[in-house]
Amino acid sequence: MRNSTLSKLISNAKPLWRPIARASFCKLRPSALRLAGSLAKDGGRPVRDLRLRPWASVNDGNLLRWHFEARGAFRRIYTAGVEGLPQPQADRFAELWASYCGCRYGLLLMHGTDAIRFGLAAALDHDGLEYGGEVIVPNFSFIASVSAPLDRRFGVVFVDVDPTTLLIDPNCVEQAIIPGKTRAIIPVHLFGQPADMTALRAIADKHGLKIIEDAAQAHGAMFANRRVGSFGDGGAFSFQSSKNLACGEGGALVTNDEQLFRRAYSLHNVGRSRTGKERWQHDTLGWNCRLTEYQAALLIHRFKMFERLQATRAQNFGVLRRLMESISSLEPLVVHPNVQAHGMYMFVMRYKSERCGGLSIDRFLEYVQSEGVPVYRAFDATLSDQPAIKDLAAKHPRYFRSLATPVANEAAKDTVYIPQEIFLGTGRDMEDIVAAVNKVERNFSKRTSQHRSNK
Repeated sequence: MRNSTLSKLISNAKPLWRPIARASFCKLRPSALRLAGSLAKDGGRPVRDLRLRPWASVNDGNLLRWHFEARGAFRRIYTAGVEGLPQPQADRFAELWASYCGCRYGLLLMHGTDAIRFGLAAALDHDGLEYGGEVIVPNFSFIASVSAPLDRRFGVVFVDVDPTTLLIDPNCVEQAIIPGKTRAIIPVHLFGQPADMTALRAIADKHGLKIIEDAAQAHGAMFANRRVGSFGDGGAFSFQSSKNLACGEGGALVTNDEQLFRRAYSLHNVGRSRTGKERWQHDTLGWNCRLTEYQAALLIHRFKMFERLQATRAQNFGVLRRLMESISSLEPLVVHPNVQAHGMYMFVMRYKSERCGGLSIDRFLEYVQSEGVPVYRAFDATLSDQPAIKDLAAKHPRYFRSLATPVANEAAKDTVYIPQEIFLGTGRDMEDIVAAVNKVERNFSKRTSQHRSNK
């Protein structure tokens, strides 16, 4: 049977049978010819033919789960007619998530960005109508880490990251503090790995600063025997569709501070009091950032599978780290010794072009992706170099300050990643990743050697 025919059978299969088809064809041992010879981009056979051997997906098995689990929960919400307030499902998941994170209070929100901005505003009891002082952020992160404090009229201070983990450097944080002006730190648990919260908590306590953890990418991660979100005054999570626990769009704020929780609740519920019963009474400035009951039900449903899926990711993360020892052009980030559990949102590496014949990072990715392997560019600019931030800094210099960030600047040039859902597959999938990189390395090392010998 020709490959194209097999491909059509898989793609045309009913959703129920797609995981079965995928599992069956992926068990077939592909030809060894894929590992040698010409690169796929140059006309050779790819290491992994995605028509026959697609990668694992978080959506595998969704049809069965819909029929036997999720459909009933959605039907109950629809027939009861309680799709929003008083939010029994949202409250239930918020309590589940807070408890899982080691916190007393949880609040379900529309986005992870809302969790950061409301957590920060509530921690500092700041209404956002005037300048609120400075917040320290790492210069290598997603834009929400800086847009959230700016939205509440806090100034931001960009500091450098650790060269081995690419997480906020505690030494740089302490150097950036201006007594009376600096008010908070936003450590980012980037790519799933917790920042050094022991050191950051000590700095915050020493200088009287608040901490709002940006844990949008670090669901379930643990540092020094505690889950992220429980170290700071508040912890912000995202449930956007790419996350390890997702409901399309969504976020959560967790905290052990009752006052912070009450303020954040009011902010997200158009200024209403947590304990007040008056619909038209607004005690503070607030917005409607409530999540629907359908999204909350989806999170409750997926939370039941979360630990099992994280265990699969952890196993394959470990396998890939071991196999990567045979690769010279990609170096995985170091995992801090106090990390008990990685969030495994991304498997992140630094690309060393000199070890792959001087091939540029963009061309390297083109060649590896042509072999059927999903390796992508991470942030290709620091936060302070984003066009929007540069434009705002020119207009409103009071709101921006930056220390030297040479590590972050270099990381923006050479950081690549593999997304979390790939690690829901098998150890053989990890072998394919390494085989593809090895194939590209061999070919370009050979080309470099031939070029030198011809001189």
